[in-house]
Amino acid sequence: MKPTYLLLVAALLPACNGSAGDTTADSSSATNITGVTASGVTSTTEATGASETAGPTSGGVSESDSETPTTAAPPTSTSTTAEPTTDEPGTTTTTVTNTSTTATDTTGESGTTDVLEELCPCPDLEVPLDDGIFVLSKTAQLWKYFPQGNNFELLGPADCGLAPSTFSMGVDREGFAWVQYSDMQLRKIDVTDTSNCSDPGFVPLQNGIENFGMAFVSNSAIDKCDRIYGNHYNGVANGDMVSEFFSVDPDTLAVVPHGLSDYGLAEVTGTGDGRAFLFAGPDPSQLVEVDKATGATLEVIPLPGVKTGGGFAFAFFGGDFYFFTDKESDSTSEVTHLDYDDSDGNGVQDLKVVVEDAPLRIVGAGVSTCAPLIPQ
Repeated sequence: MKPTYLLLVAALLPACNGSAGDTTADSSSATNITGVTASGVTSTTEATGASETAGPTSGGVSESDSETPTTAAPPTSTSTTAEPTTDEPGTTTTTVTNTSTTATDTTGESGTTDVLEELCPCPDLEVPLDDGIFVLSKTAQLWKYFPQGNNFELLGPADCGLAPSTFSMGVDREGFAWVQYSDMQLRKIDVTDTSNCSDPGFVPLQNGIENFGMAFVSNSAIDKCDRIYGNHYNGVANGDMVSEFFSVDPDTLAVVPHGLSDYGLAEVTGTGDGRAFLFAGPDPSQLVEVDKATGATLEVIPLPGVKTGGGFAFAFFGGDFYFFTDKESDSTSEVTHLDYDDSDGNGVQDLKVVVEDAPLRIVGAGVSTCAPLIPQ
């Protein structure tokens, strides 16, 4: 009797900034800091109510929250577990779990067996992708922020041969930080070795888009392959469809228009289950979920007291959002935590400052889609 397989096949779809020219560098005392511990919580507010307001300022964009699109997902299949069969000696069976996979045939002495391989798997790196948020300084230093202890670790300076004035960042699923510089050039930096910097070939000014907030976002909750999503930073704070929302094709690095968003001073972050968010400013700032297919606003959460200041970024980690803002424009950032999933069960999405003075001005933040979606 032949080996028995039960397969259910489903086709899956393929897969900031301080002001430009800002010359303020991070203080030299921060250059060699590792494991800087934050001071305690300084303020607590509910995520509803009036926001503190101030005049428009040039905010840094993060990114969220990104490798140029890492992979275009080839045809995939999702399968359910097959019951093992042992009718004849020497026969083999394959047990399959629900995941994005591609099937290949292998031939052995006992016959031919389908081997299912996960698409876009998370690599096992010396610098893990799932235990913290990567953050970028205005002066092109890559750091890591650990939400559990509210501390920072310096990974190293980016060695890209460009003037060290950065604008935004996203981190891909393969362990590369994609950094946009203030002159609109895009570079790809290895998070395990920041001296390893390459030009991925992205052409600036496509569709008239200059600097932009960006993040890597998974294709869906099932398809974990990711790509860059961006929002044009055009200086228009908000209005009806005032800015371009787009993605970057994983193969050609061409800008793919999706629609128009209502925010032109915004950073982007993404999640491993395929959702896209904006941190829109300047003041009052807001957390905005957008339809990644169109850029249309789905939900707005006010962020009272969160002022973008001289540079801003944000990222999603473990069910919550973390906002990085240079509120006082003093080249150090605050970190504000939003309990988005109400993990403490008090019925409120608490908003609180968890770090008063980070050892750098953060203009970019990125979380790989390998990062956890729920509290750890």
